[in-house]
Amino acid sequence: MNFYSFVPLLYIFLLLSCNNNAANKNKTSSQKEVEPTQEANQIVNSLRLKQPHRNDLFTMGEKFDIIMTPRKKAADIDSVQFWADDSLIGSLTDEPWKMSCVFRNEKMGKHTLKVMAYHVDGTIGIVSTHINVKTELLPDEYSYKIINEYSHDRGAYTQGLFYHDGFLYEGTGQKGESSLRKVKIENGEALSIKNLEQEYFGEGITLYNNKIIQLTWTSGKAFVINPETFEQEDVFTPLTSNGQAWGITSVNNELVVSDGTNVLSFIDPNNYSTTRIVEVYDNKGKVTNLNELEYINGKIFANVWLTDRIVIINPETGRVEGNLNLGSILNTSEKNQLIKGDEVLNGIAWDSTNGRLFVTGKRWPKLFEIKIDKK
Repeated sequence: MNFYSFVPLLYIFLLLSCNNNAANKNKTSSQKEVEPTQEANQIVNSLRLKQPHRNDLFTMGEKFDIIMTPRKKAADIDSVQFWADDSLIGSLTDEPWKMSCVFRNEKMGKHTLKVMAYHVDGTIGIVSTHINVKTELLPDEYSYKIINEYSHDRGAYTQGLFYHDGFLYEGTGQKGESSLRKVKIENGEALSIKNLEQEYFGEGITLYNNKIIQLTWTSGKAFVINPETFEQEDVFTPLTSNGQAWGITSVNNELVVSDGTNVLSFIDPNNYSTTRIVEVYDNKGKVTNLNELEYINGKIFANVWLTDRIVIINPETGRVEGNLNLGSILNTSEKNQLIKGDEVLNGIAWDSTNGRLFVTGKRWPKLFEIKIDKK
């Protein structure tokens, strides 16, 4: 990719466990557990959320307070409810309007908080915000061992890579250079090449249900291609958080697309709708610039653009569970031969039958078969 993309993210659902700061004041009203409609009750702007602030970042297991104050001239309050991601987490019948909470769910990223105050005049005040959650766990660090080295076409601006039936399939980028290739591993020879039209900047590729899916960067198109003939059979628009498409892999019965942010979009391959999103965080915060993807043994491996880092992601929670640094896999003389910006690691392929892991980079002279282990 050629620039960073930071965008608004979508909401994710989770459950919270909360403890009231004054247990003797904690009361849940069965008559008020269902949110009222505006037709049944008058909604008024009578509340301020003192804390937390919008986009505050908390660590999983960290205790934080939800504090609400009424606005001036607001009617007296009969009771207050506290909600998290549309789940009622508790209620109070007198001041202070404060509840202490701890996130127990493992999902990373954005979550909604809402406070509802029932006034004695029958009106209801509502105030809401969203916060972000990161993991408290450090990722495992992985080492690698080079098993084999193979030639790689230095003209290939590698954007996507996968292994199938003894061959590598490679998607390349740059307008006027983008292509889909079937490659012989042993010598890097392209046995078949399909060039994309000049207007397209090719991105990630994957195989799903015996069809190749090839992304384009900002054109809003993903091509469905016959792996034998390389003929296009369908086209669709991947609905991502910013309209871009970078990397793609398949996880069980879903396609997963990265867009250069920390968001992974899960797509139904039958109707191409986005069914859910997962936000990726490590113990420091958001992990952005997620690029090429590969699903390996229940985890998503992702290149982090402009780095030599591959992150290993839990596809259900978004937590980065592992780091693999490949900064020294190319020696200095090989790196010095690359154009600045082309030395970027990109391309992960997994041979599930033989347990082989392949990695390469944009215009790299080599493809590597590696074995990884926890340090």
